[in-house]
Amino acid sequence: MCKKLLLAAVVGVVAFSFLKGTKAMNYAKAEVAAVGEWVESQVPPEKKINHLRKEVKQLDRDIEKAQSALAAEIVDVERLAKDISSMKTAVGNEKKAVLSLGKKIEDATGKVSLGAFTLNVDEAKTHLVSKVKQVSSREDTLKSMEQTLEARERIKDALQKQVDGLRSNKLALAVAIDKLDADLKVLQYQQIESKYQFDDSRLTGVKQSLRELQRDVEIQRQKLKMGPSTLDETTTASTQSVEEILAPLTKKTVTQNID
Repeated sequence: MCKKLLLAAVVGVVAFSFLKGTKAMNYAKAEVAAVGEWVESQVPPEKKINHLRKEVKQLDRDIEKAQSALAAEIVDVERLAKDISSMKTAVGNEKKAVLSLGKKIEDATGKVSLGAFTLNVDEAKTHLVSKVKQVSSREDTLKSMEQTLEARERIKDALQKQVDGLRSNKLALAVAIDKLDADLKVLQYQQIESKYQFDDSRLTGVKQSLRELQRDVEIQRQKLKMGPSTLDETTTASTQSVEEILAPLTKKTVTQNID
């Protein structure tokens, strides 16, 4: 059995390889596409609308993902901004101190007092060079941090636009689907109404049968009016004598004899 399946698979692969790129293969692809279109056309509009609603619902995941990224970016930007603010204050104070030290060295004639230390002018200048490099390095770092903050701000704005866009698109799609659903229901009602207007043979038949039945009832009622009443005859006979009952005949006989 396995050998047969393997052989069939090999034959299938060989046949596919042979047909690949040929007109037969193109025709087969066209037929498959046509079948796919036919299957798609058999799906009721209601199911397609429900599928669209599910697809729109899936946008919540994208929105949640974008919101998470935005929230993280907002937190990072706020922290970076605080760090920059603190560093800017510190660098500013250090710069003032270095400038003050430079002024002090410039005005010195022999020794320069640096807190608990006392240095000659050359040693103080060497110390000043180190401090200037330190402040310059911190200023460069601060500048890089500010550039990073600008970039992160742009990222945050882009993420905010993405979240707003996803929300707006989801709302617009939901409204469009609701409108489509309403239009479909209106169309279905119109089709039902049109069917009764242009294909109302059953309704017409029922009406015709009703009219005929009403006619039969009217005919029976009319016949009842035209015929003698059995109840009246019975009541009259019970109060008459035999002579009175036979009177119409006896009178007619007497009349005939006289003639």
